[in-house]
Amino acid sequence: MKKHVLASSHTLAELIEIKDKSSDEGQKLKLRAIINIKKGKGVMQVAEDLLVSRQSLSAWQRAYNDKGIDGLLTNKGGRPEGNPTWDGKIFTALTKHVQKTGGYWSVPLMQKWIEDKYEKTIPLQTIWYHLCLLEFSYKSARPHPYKGDPKRQQAFKKGALPNT
Repeated sequence: MKKHVLASSHTLAELIEIKDKSSDEGQKLKLRAIINIKKGKGVMQVAEDLLVSRQSLSAWQRAYNDKGIDGLLTNKGGRPEGNPTWDGKIFTALTKHVQKTGGYWSVPLMQKWIEDKYEKTIPLQTIWYHLCLLEFSYKSARPHPYKGDPKRQQAFKKGALPNT
């Protein structure tokens, strides 16, 4: 039976105290495993007791040996830097420009205008979201059948479809 070697200098009492104070349930489970290994239990026994795989125990041991207690924290996922916040002045300036120039502005066209003017690349969905907050509405393009007869389409638009 291979014995797991723990490199950290935490005592058993310190590990138990850290486990009891932790609010991260994932970290508590990993600390229970480390505590049991430190007590001298075998890997198979710890894995059976905690209902985890031996591979998980090995990964937790490596994390504990490399980074200490912080290595056992649960990764919540998401962007490490957080969600970016954009200056509202960009969108206010955009709406003023759209109102001044008029016409149809697609969201990609708005994105290009922001890139040219402010040298920032803002996702399309973010632009759309901010414009909705400024009470702009989104209008999607009408479908144009590529096999459609243009004369019949014009006649239909005008309401003068010939009876056949």
